[in-house]
Amino acid sequence: MAEADHKILSAEIKLGSQYYFYMETQTALAVPDEDNCIVVYSSIQAPEYAESTISRCLGIPEHNVCVITRRVGGGFGGKAMKAIPVATACALAAYNLRRPVRMYMNRKTDMKTTGGRHPMEVTYNVGFKEDGKITALHLDILINAGIGTDISPIIPLFMVGAIKKYDWGAFSFDIKVCRTNHSSKSAMRGPGEVQGTFISEAVIEHVASVLSMDVDSFNMCNKWRQRGISRVPIVHEVLLRSNPGKVSILGDGSVAVEVGGIELGQGLWTKVKQMTAFSLSAIKCDGMGDFLDKIRIIQANTLSLIQEGLTAGSTTSECSCEAVRICCNILVERLTRIKENLQEQMGSVEWGILILEGCNRWR
Repeated sequence: MAEADHKILSAEIKLGSQYYFYMETQTALAVPDEDNCIVVYSSIQAPEYAESTISRCLGIPEHNVCVITRRVGGGFGGKAMKAIPVATACALAAYNLRRPVRMYMNRKTDMKTTGGRHPMEVTYNVGFKEDGKITALHLDILINAGIGTDISPIIPLFMVGAIKKYDWGAFSFDIKVCRTNHSSKSAMRGPGEVQGTFISEAVIEHVASVLSMDVDSFNMCNKWRQRGISRVPIVHEVLLRSNPGKVSILGDGSVAVEVGGIELGQGLWTKVKQMTAFSLSAIKCDGMGDFLDKIRIIQANTLSLIQEGLTAGSTTSECSCEAVRICCNILVERLTRIKENLQEQMGSVEWGILILEGCNRWR
């Protein structure tokens, strides 16, 4: 700060919350099953988390709880942790009453309970040179986490990653996650990164305003020319998670695929279906022309495919495709040996004949 020609001290930024506005509000259906079990149909981004919570709430083993998610009508992070209380409440009522229970929140109730993005109050001190070069920045940030923990402890990590996209010189910060009497805040599209980006751009705009720097003066002094209303760079850390997959070829040649990723409207099922068709086509059999029609993606089921994890972070589709690709490569390797034997006897081999022969050999 001592090297700065100009200083802005104790400037304030206030960031409000945001609601998700997904098409489908929080919903769940719980159905009691035999042997002290329960089946829960939940619109959730993390079925495995709901299974664990329901198990602890009801006092039964996790293998007695089956959470099924076919698809989610929009999530943006709001169907990750916030769907768990709804699924658990349904399960508790169904388990005690021994009858199906369904819950579907209206929009007003959903808006009150899901919390949304974290509001923040920011105070900053920034020092800068006459030419606009920033030499120091200090941030004091209060994060309104609401009444519960949720994912709030990791919000500062994402914020700092987004803020450090610029060279601030001497950069320091004091971030406090505050418990308040508001509804618990949760993950929302780019949690922490959106707020961090806004803070960075607000500081830059403030400095430019003090120095009376505008787009024209920038274009006169730089090789690169700015056009349009504004230009906002964003840094997003890509996190790859392990994701399970299972590919089953049935006796008639049709294919059933299961993956840990949840279809939220982002096209995950379409990508997985295309990857399955592409990978299995390496077998190069006759009669595989319209192979996509032979493939079906099965809804997520916590007892059928375990360790599904969380669908978030913009990478679950790709991780699911990679899991399916590995499964298909193993199947192609097994089927290739059978195909070579059939070719010696028949010449050309159709897909249906190959699968029928494979089923007969492995029985």
